Amino acid sequence: MSNKESSRDIKLLLTEKPDKTVSKKQFFLLLFIGTLASITIFVVFELLPQYSEQNKFLVNSAKTYAKDGDILIDANLTMNFTKQVVEALENGIPLTIAVEVQVYRKRPWWRNDIVKESLQLFELRYHPLTDVHVVKNLADDERYSFNSRKEALAVLGTIRGAHLIKRKKLNPGEHYFVRIHTLLDINHLPPALRQIAALSSAWRLESNWFQWPVTFADNNSSNQKHQEQAQ
Repeated sequence: MSNKESSRDIKLLLTEKPDKTVSKKQFFLLLFIGTLASITIFVVFELLPQYSEQNKFLVNSAKTYAKDGDILIDANLTMNFTKQVVEALENGIPLTIAVEVQVYRKRPWWRNDIVKESLQLFELRYHPLTDVHVVKNLADDERYSFNSRKEALAVLGTIRGAHLIKRKKLNPGEHYFVRIHTLLDINHLPPALRQIAALSSAWRLESNWFQWPVTFADNNSSNQKHQEQAQ
């Protein structure tokens, strides 16, 4: 082979572009891997706040007792907000906290019979000019002011002597249970923020149902300790 031909072959090798054509099978495989990676990253970052921070709603304890013909309820709740929720509150967005209570009759062979259920809604609002937190009962528009968010949430989480049901509506021969839970109700948020909250785990703050048997004893003789956390 002459030097001229050898030089021409080397020049062709240097200038020839590699084949970058991707087959249809390879294209869809790469697309699948990219989509799977995106979903994994999204899920990790969405779930991470739930496990890395104490951002939970809890029912710590609850009991019922009879007084003057009524069945009353005491409960202790914990409400911890995420960073995103606190930022919204401090920027003037009111938050709505719901407390739901159900009384049901236990039936061995049939679905439990709900005797009564109630939903209480409370609005928490922050006023930056006065540095005051205001809690409003949306049922009767009653308002209370607090110097800190911690104080406001402590009062919201303390239920004492709330009317549950008339004692005469319950048959002592039957087995009745009460269950309670609390949550941040995003349905009362402004429409634009509501859409964001619906897709974010930072706004999904809700306790498990906490249930216990109804006692017909009065408050002095009742020392109910049989309580169980309902999943």
